Amino acid sequence: MFLHGRDLSVPVLIRTIRRLTKEKVQMASEVSSILRNQVAERASTKEEASILQAELDSRTRRLEIEKNELQSILEKELDRRSSDWSLKLEKCQIEQHRLHERARELAEQNVSLQRKVSSFNEKEVDNRIKMSFSEKQLEDLSKRIEQVSEENQNLRQQLTQLQEEY
Repeated sequence: MFLHGRDLSVPVLIRTIRRLTKEKVQMASEVSSILRNQVAERASTKEEASILQAELDSRTRRLEIEKNELQSILEKELDRRSSDWSLKLEKCQIEQHRLHERARELAEQNVSLQRKVSSFNEKEVDNRIKMSFSEKQLEDLSKRIEQVSEENQNLRQQLTQLQEEY
């Protein structure tokens, strides 16, 4: 053992016991101090972890509230825009219907005008034919008048000659 080969006298043993006891007490004190430091450090770490957890929980709640507020704002904005687009779509559909009606009316007017133009063209052809016929009649009548006028002139001359002879 560790006392093997040493002086085993009582005073030496007492001194050795006292020295070992003193070292044991000192070591126990050091171990106790280390343990107290570790316990204090653990407590401090737990407290810090608790504070950090509370801060994290607070931030999480705040972010959740912000998220909910933003979601509500976005939903309201989406509803508003959706309503705006619905109104615009309805206006466009009304305008489209109005334009279809106007196009139908214009198509009907176009057909009516085409009929009138066609009728006018037919009347114009008829009028040209009548005019051509009237011009021919006028020409014939003019020739006839000229002939009658010549005959009348001849008859007057004959009448004048006859009156002179009698």
